[in-house]
Amino acid sequence: MMKAKLFSASVKAGRIDRNHVRIALAIGTLFLLAIGAGAPGENTGF
Repeated sequence: MMKAKLFSASVKAGRIDRNHVRIALAIGTLFLLAIGAGAPGENTGF
């Protein structure tokens, strides 16, 4: 019983992690695009 619960919990956590990775990649890509488009040349903001 406990093994099944732990397994399902880990599967759910894996799904959440996968979604978070996708969201993080999307946000990172948009962020980089915004920096690149909004700050041409030497004005990168760093």
